[in-house]
Amino acid sequence: MTEESGNTLATRRGMLGMAGAVAGGVALSQMLADSASAATGSMKSTATRTISLAQAQRLAEAAIRYVRDHTTLPPMYVLVVDSAGETKASLRMDNNSPAAAALVPHKAHTARTYRAATADLATNIKDPAQIASHVASGASLLAGGRPIFENGQFIGALAVGGGTPVQDDEVARAALSAL
Repeated sequence: MTEESGNTLATRRGMLGMAGAVAGGVALSQMLADSASAATGSMKSTATRTISLAQAQRLAEAAIRYVRDHTTLPPMYVLVVDSAGETKASLRMDNNSPAAAALVPHKAHTARTYRAATADLATNIKDPAQIASHVASGASLLAGGRPIFENGQFIGALAVGGGTPVQDDEVARAALSAL
């Protein structure tokens, strides 16, 4: 192995190691924030607001209805999670892409964690190292994940998948109008 190829290899290994360290740090900080939030919430007299089952079902059904009303859209998978990241509602249309079953939960997790639309994150994150760290931590930069707010308070996240990124985000935005 030449010195040049050895340096390239070391640089790649270093970058992968750095990306892994960043991803681990992101995951650890989120876990600490979640546990601190949970600990603080348990001391309060009122529970943290989260999406209700009725609201989650209404959003999921609105997404499916929107797809059925717009026949050019492909079958979709819709997932609604509460503020803790637990599944509240899930509907998967017949003939939905098998890839959607793997991708949609990551979109919901990302929208919940960052309290931002995955489409917006994808637009704003351009640095390859940042992209690698997000993906390594299980985040998705594919459009279709959106946080859910009620009266300015975060209550959950919605994710849609099965079409193009533009179609997924279109359905997610339409569903949110049902809240």
